[in-house]
Formats: sequence, structure tokens, C-alpha cells
Amino acid sequence: MTADALAAEEPPGATARFERFWTWLLSELAPFPGRGAATLRMVIACLAIVTISMALDVPQAYLSAFFVFFMSREDLVTTTITGVALALALIVGFGITIPAYLISVDHPPLRLALMAIVFCAAMYISRVFALGPVAFGIGFVVLISQQFVDLYQEPEALVRGSLWSWVAMTFPIAVVLIVNRIILPERPVALLRQEARLRLGFVIEALDRRLAGLSMEATTPFRSGVVGAARLLGLLKLSANGDPALKSKILAYRALIGTLNRIVESACMLGTLRPAVDPPQDHARTAWLRSALDDFRRSLEGDLSGFRIPVRPHLNPSADSGPAAAILDEMERHVAEINRQLQVLSARSFAPIAPEAPPEVPPEARALFVSDALSNPIYLQFSLKVTAAAMFCYILYTAIDWPGIHTCVITCAVIALGSTGATIHKASLRLSGALIGGGLAILATVFVVPHLESIGELLLLILPVAALSGWITSGSERISYCGVQVAMAFFFGVLEGYAPSADVTHVRDRVVGIVLGIAVMAVIFAYVWPERAEQQMRAALAKALRAAAALLRRLGGADPATAVSIEAERSAIFENLALAQRMAQVSLFEPARDGIARPVGTDAELVAATQATALSSLQVVQLRAAHPEQTAEIADAYRDLTSRIRWVRSVLE
Repeated sequence: MTADALAAEEPPGATARFERFWTWLLSELAPFPGRGAATLRMVIACLAIVTISMALDVPQAYLSAFFVFFMSREDLVTTTITGVALALALIVGFGITIPAYLISVDHPPLRLALMAIVFCAAMYISRVFALGPVAFGIGFVVLISQQFVDLYQEPEALVRGSLWSWVAMTFPIAVVLIVNRIILPERPVALLRQEARLRLGFVIEALDRRLAGLSMEATTPFRSGVVGAARLLGLLKLSANGDPALKSKILAYRALIGTLNRIVESACMLGTLRPAVDPPQDHARTAWLRSALDDFRRSLEGDLSGFRIPVRPHLNPSADSGPAAAILDEMERHVAEINRQLQVLSARSFAPIAPEAPPEVPPEARALFVSDALSNPIYLQFSLKVTAAAMFCYILYTAIDWPGIHTCVITCAVIALGSTGATIHKASLRLSGALIGGGLAILATVFVVPHLESIGELLLLILPVAALSGWITSGSERISYCGVQVAMAFFFGVLEGYAPSADVTHVRDRVVGIVLGIAVMAVIFAYVWPERAEQQMRAALAKALRAAAALLRRLGGADPATAVSIEAERSAIFENLALAQRMAQVSLFEPARDGIARPVGTDAELVAATQATALSSLQVVQLRAAHPEQTAEIADAYRDLTSRIRWVRSVLE
């Protein structure tokens, strides 16, 4: 890749942009294993909660129904953990706010100060503490519940309304947990196998492209979602919590996950090689690897103990090898290691064996606080920005006496993320969902609600919208929050009070509040201590590039044997490249810096260039370690990579 890859391109036309968006939307809404079951669980829980709320006259039914989509997660264990965390946050939050009424109900300035201090502290802790979501929940409850003073004139009504709010948000947690345990429960172990199959699919695709003489697309050297073992290790830990047999083998499974991750990394490096027709020997090895990994992927759908390595082809050890030989060597070693590890796991079911060696991916002790919690100012700046936005919105709607737009305060709290791009992305999902759900609520209120005569008819009205919201919510993180907002806006409009509402003004008010909150957050996050995703992307690329340059310097030193120990550097390089790829996607939502718009695709091209350079450096280092006698070829590659690193670093700076 040369500097021409970063040349400015003509922005695509409106038709091309629409086609690209439509293709992306269809891919995000496409079914996948488990999505239908997750949607069914959310729909059943939602209908059950609405029935209970209407039959027992539980106020704020819209809040109870919305909580189904807010707390539902992809598996039973994670949903349970989320429910427990929410219950704890609600208990502590209302436990703080109700006694606080004694001193704040008649003193608005004091109440405003209390809201600001508690919420600011909660937002700060949410960024630096391991239990950050619980801290955020407590601060959010205090922020919202203190606004009840403006809605209830009498102290008794205020306390009663607050307690009913606690009930409306708490009993859905129990209903969701019961439904998730009874209706097609999704176990973490099933997701673990699904994620492993996804990674193997990526590797097989890379091998297929190599067999066809192709390389990866220029803008996607690898997918950030398949690199790294953190996701698999997290699912393994969740799976072992409820399975004693699996827990006894967790170290062996950690080693297996580490080996699988190494194969994925090797496939990434293989994908960055130039398109070429490999020598017959390398071609045969690639085909064998593809067959072995495809067998492993199929075994993940059933019994892992049935996996066996296919018979290797007879190869001439003296035959010339192509540029992919060193990578194929590594992949073959890892496939053999997977076969050995699975045999050990299978044997352990029948007879005890000696304790296993330390896993390839050692467990990491998770600290309670981030390492730079007290030294890095961005955490305090973040909490101050979000608090300022929320307090501005609260003072504004109070001053103009328009309490219907109180959703502006909620919006400021729920869309705040660590970068401007991520915040605007979440804000766009919230706005899109609110418009869809609000529009459906208005249509239902005008044409359907006046004709409803029973709870059964109300459930029939809610059913299709709940299904739509559940389907979107169960999708990827790029779109799931939109489904939550569709549910929120629709239920706010249809379930206001103890019966279906025929008033559409509160739907309008809440959408106006969301737009106002988004506007305030966009301005503050763009111009006050901005944390730009583009800067985070460039920082991650720079770290990866420095690590690659350090490896090349060691390669060029007097002792080439030091190039063998590259495991730690390799993991760090992949981690930073994957982070940069995610930040490049988020940076698309950020406003232009200094008023100068960057050409479409520039960040993606920069990430691709850096990925290709860093992974090529890993290839050269591993090739030198495997074949130290090939001095001339490696020296040429070393000089080429050194110049490429200098060029990419100049672009990053």
C-alpha cells in the first residue's frame, strides 16, 4: 500500500449512499442463531408485565414494559447479573433520594446542588470503577427522582409516587428473569460455541481467498470482532459459573481459546500477503488446514471429542516454499495443539490426569479501579460535561415551565459515552428509535386506541411493536439501542396512566425533549474537552506501529534469536489494531475538526495501511526466526518495511 491509498476520493452520490445504507440495514436486521428466541422471550415478558400492570393498576406501566428491553441480554447468566445490578442500583438510589426529600423538597437550589453533585460523582465512578454501571444507575435514579418534586405538589404524593416508581421498575426484573429461565433459555456455553464458529469462519474465509490467489479487501485487513480472546474468555467464565464439570476444566479450555486466537491472528497476517499463486506444496498445506479447521467448526455443533485431524498430504520437505510458508507452519502447529488439547479434555472425562500446564492465555486479575483513575483528567472532565448538559436541560425546561420535555435530562444521561463519535452514534440511535416508536404511538393513539375495550385487545396492539423492538434490540451493538428506544417511545405514548391514552401531546413533548438533549450533548461534547474517536484511533495505531518498529529493530540487531520472543508484542499489536478499527467506525459520527471535512474513507484507509504495515512486520520477524539463513530476502523486506513505517508515522502525526 502506498500514499495513493490515502488520496482524497470523490464522495459517493446520494444513490450510492442510500444503497450502502440499505445493504447495511438489511445485514443488521438479518436473522442469526438465537435472535428469534431472544425476541420471543422479550415479547412474552413484555406482554406479561403489561397484563400485570393493567390488572393491578400499577402506575407507570410504560416504564415497566420498557424495562424488559433495557435489561434483556443475550444469555441467561448475563441477564441475571444485569437484573441484580439494576435491583441494587434502584434500592440504593431510592434509598438516597427519599431521605433527601426531607432537606431538598422546599429548597430548589439545594436540590439542584444535590442532583449535580451525586450525578457528577456517579458519572466519574462509572468511568473508573469496576462496578461502574451500578454507580451510574444510582446517580441516574437520584437525578430523575429528584425531579419528581416538580410533578407532585404534596409531600405525601411525592413519596408515594417515588415508591410506586420503584415498584414499577423492580417487579419487571423478576418477570424477565423468570421468562428467561423458562422460555428457550440461552446458555453462555451456546454463545461460546457460536463465537468460536464465527472466528473459525473468518479463518476459513482467509484460507479460501489464499487458495483462490486473492487477498483481503483493501479497507478490511481483518475484522476487529474476531480478534482477541477477551470475548471468548468472558463467555467461558460465565459458562463455568453454573457448570461444575466445566469449571474443573476451565484452565484447559482457556488454553484452547488461546490457541484458537493465535490461529485467527495468523489468518489476519495471511490475509495481508499480496495476491499470489502459491507453490504446490503451500497450496496443499493451505487446503489441508482449511479441511481441518472446517472439521473443527462442525465439531463445535456437537461433541468436541469427535474432532480428529485429517490425514496430512505427503509433501517434499526440500521443496521451495512461498511467502506464506512461515504462517502456514504456525497454523499447522496450532491445529495440532488444538487436537492434543481436545484429546486431553476427552480423556479427563474418564480418568484423572496430572494437573495441566499454565494456560496460554493466563487469567488477569481485574482491578477495582482503572490504573490512571486519579492521574488522568479525562474522567473528571467527562463527568463535568455530562452533569453540565443535564443541569442545563433541567434548568431550561423548569424555567419555561414545560415539564413534558423532561426526557432531555434523561437523554443527556443515557447517551453519554467515552468519545464524541460514540456519544453522537448512540444519540442517533436514540433519536431514530424515538421517531419510529413515537410515530407508531401516534398512529395507534389516533386510529386504534379509541376502539380498545379489553386488556386482550391492548396486548394485540402492543405485540407487533414489542416484536419489532425485541428483534432490533437483540441485534449487534451498532443498532440494538435503537430497538430499546422504539419500545420506550411507543410505550410512553400508549401506556400513559392506568389505561391506554388518547392524548398525543405527551408523545410530541418527549420527542422534543430527546431532540433538545441530543443537541445540548452534541454541542458540549464537540467543543468542551472533546474526546475524539479519531484521536483515540491514531493513538492506538501509533502504539501498534511503535511495537512493530521495535520488533524490526530487534531483527536488525546483532542477535536475531531475540526475534523469537514476540508473543507479548504480537498480542499488543493486534489489540491496538482492533481498537483503532472500532474507533475509525465511530469517528464517522464526529463533526469535522477545525471546520475541515475529511474525505470519506480516509480513516479506514489509514487503519488499513497501518494494519498491513504492522502485520507485515510480524511476518518478517517470524520468517527470520524460522529461517535465519534467508538473509538477502529478509534484508530487502526489512528495508521496505522500515520506509513504510516512517511514511505511516508521518501520516499519523
